[in-house]
Amino acid sequence: MNKYINADSQQFFAFNVWNIESAKAVMDAAVQSGKSLILQTSMKAYEQLDKEEFITYVKSYGKKKKIKIFLHLDHCRKIDYIREAVDCGWDSVMIDASERPLSENIKMTNEVIELAKSKGVLVEAEIGQIRGQEDEISSVTDGIASIADIQKFLKNTDIDMIAAAIGTVHGLYKGIPNIHYDLIEQIAEITDLPFVVHGGTGLTDEVLIRLLSYKNVKKINISTDVKLAYKKGIEKSMQKSVMEVGGFDPLAVNRSIHDSIQNMAAKKLRLLEKGKAT
Repeated sequence: MNKYINADSQQFFAFNVWNIESAKAVMDAAVQSGKSLILQTSMKAYEQLDKEEFITYVKSYGKKKKIKIFLHLDHCRKIDYIREAVDCGWDSVMIDASERPLSENIKMTNEVIELAKSKGVLVEAEIGQIRGQEDEISSVTDGIASIADIQKFLKNTDIDMIAAAIGTVHGLYKGIPNIHYDLIEQIAEITDLPFVVHGGTGLTDEVLIRLLSYKNVKKINISTDVKLAYKKGIEKSMQKSVMEVGGFDPLAVNRSIHDSIQNMAAKKLRLLEKGKAT
């Protein structure tokens, strides 16, 4: 399996999906824009998936539509799940041991590298702690990765992608994020590894374009926006009265959800040209 992300590769948006329907909506955005993309499954979503059915559909649909789709297991803390994803055919996995001491993070990451790389599966790891939506923006600085820890981590592992806490958070922002762009530049000076931005939801187009202007930023994760688009699709259905008892139309509801997710993803994919790194 080739490394689909490397120092010279294109840039990607990576969308978290939870079933075939959400995956199809995002893939249709890729068809519409002519862009390759990454479909991500969180550990929770991965637990509930029929893995064989899901990967078969994704790969066959991508081939049929002539688009490159890659599967990534996101923020996984269980080695057994990672081993299964590697065996099932996921293209890349993320081991998230960021809550552990750096030495343990390094140890767990190396365990994953040993089992993944033998099958050509890429490994992403996190340094620092990328906070969740439950945290206040002011507290995000507590988890910012230090360049010293990053250097030690890189010296003692052989990862393919690096995710470092730079001030973004998962979920919706409760204020204006203080993104440490200087840290992205510092990381680029010490390694040519692809840099992964977590917490893409809620960032303005201007911020996303600025992030994409950095050559080492190769992957920006979008999760909550997919869920919000799903919700918006349902709300539009309610406004059109296709969810009323007398005229309930499940096909119309499904179409509304699909179109809402597709439109959101297509809008993000268009930013790849505007923020193209030079």
